[in-house]
Amino acid sequence: MHGWMTAATMSMVVFGASTAHGYGVGPAVPLEALATKADLVCKGVVASDRKVADAWFPAVSSFEVRETTFTVVSCLKGKPPKQLRFRHYAKGPPAPSMYTPPNFTYVKGRAYLVFAAKGSGGSYRVVSKSPTMKIDSEAILAADLKPHRGATVTEAAWSELRGLVASADPADVLEGIRQLDEHSGGSMLKLADFERGAALAEIAVAIPSKDPTIAAAAIDVFGGDSPYYRDEDAGYWLAGLGKGTISGLGPRTMTSPASAELAAAALLAVADGGATPELRARAIRALGRVASIPAAKVLAWSRDPDPKIRGAATLISAARPDRSPITKGATDRAPELRSAAALAIGFSQDPKLLPLLAPLLGDPVREVHEYAAMSLLSFPLDQAAPTLKQGLTSNYRSLFVNALASRDASPYLGLLAEVIIKHEQPADWWGGAIPAGDSWKLLFAYVSARPAADLAGGKLDTSLDALEQMQWFSSSEPRDLYALYVAKKLTARAQKFRAAIKASPLGVTQFLDEVDKDPSRFVR
Repeated sequence: MHGWMTAATMSMVVFGASTAHGYGVGPAVPLEALATKADLVCKGVVASDRKVADAWFPAVSSFEVRETTFTVVSCLKGKPPKQLRFRHYAKGPPAPSMYTPPNFTYVKGRAYLVFAAKGSGGSYRVVSKSPTMKIDSEAILAADLKPHRGATVTEAAWSELRGLVASADPADVLEGIRQLDEHSGGSMLKLADFERGAALAEIAVAIPSKDPTIAAAAIDVFGGDSPYYRDEDAGYWLAGLGKGTISGLGPRTMTSPASAELAAAALLAVADGGATPELRARAIRALGRVASIPAAKVLAWSRDPDPKIRGAATLISAARPDRSPITKGATDRAPELRSAAALAIGFSQDPKLLPLLAPLLGDPVREVHEYAAMSLLSFPLDQAAPTLKQGLTSNYRSLFVNALASRDASPYLGLLAEVIIKHEQPADWWGGAIPAGDSWKLLFAYVSARPAADLAGGKLDTSLDALEQMQWFSSSEPRDLYALYVAKKLTARAQKFRAAIKASPLGVTQFLDEVDKDPSRFVR
């Protein structure tokens, strides 16, 4: 999953499974839209490459500006010189960097489709220096050195990428698979340059490859839209498939038809064939959404001697009526089976399986207790509450406190205060909204709804003290707390809080002044 946020609000999100960008990243640009913006679109062979200085490109740590010279083979748009001098970012000497511009490394002697805008001194440059979801949008490796085939940019790119997948060079095949997938809507890029079914048909040819790296890359494409395929994406799927309280993760939901339906026969051949256990397990997990796989086949896989195969069968049992592989896997000696069962319980959303999660929360293996907690939080609160309460002594106490308090905070005021003051969060955690931030919001909402007499009478002093001890991430929360004090006529507490926070590096004083002018603007 892609996600980018900054620590601008107190409900700051920490990503455990994916990296957060601290800068804006635009959507991937379709090929025809890119061609429209370009002055020149051609196919060229790399002749030379050198480092240059160009004021159009801002200096970026760990990247440098290079000029690649192409011998033009054919052209789709514009009138290029015979030698095209093309400037772009490329990776430079390693250095700390917080920003990744579009960057390309061109290989001498290889041909590429090049999208170019007019630069300075007769040179050309990239169309855009702004990062997008597809960091290499403007670089398409060609399959050969011949003139392009096709009347449009899309047709030309399709021809080159098909040629890469049919290449005898494994690196070319992998590049072709990746680009066909991404340009047809894979990897969540939402591109539609190629019809998805046609692209998948080209990629499916690589599933039986004798090269395990190629076979794995092809299978990856067909498993990418299944919750059973990548453990690192499980939290996002559970946030979308369940109706629970997984905070801070963008939900993923299944679309139809499943990609694996288009390559079921090839995937089944790998799952049952003489491939490595790793490839067989990949194929089984990719088949998880294919309803036509016989139940007897899944049960046979669940009894395989290799735990990877049994774990894959356990996972996809979540989508099938026979859940016996899950119940058996939850107590299996192999941690692969216990972790698979923990995830499968969440994917199944079967409340009858919830009791299996309680002992898994205390499992010594990180993946097992992490997946158990994740699955538990994906269930509706009315179903999960008993097991959540059992887990309040576990590593995931802060998350469970917030989940339980999300419906009615009153029984959990003391625990919410502890999470805030101690800044509690699990040692083993998949990421998401910071627990102390969620606890603050829950506790603040509770006290805000109390009558002024309750606040003035000291009944909620412990809660108010905790709210004041938050490790602030922005100015909005202390401002809102101050506004609450002003609105509820807690004058002494408001003055004391204002004095205490005056030295905050957030520069909050100006916001407190705004509250004094009109507190009603900040009181919900």
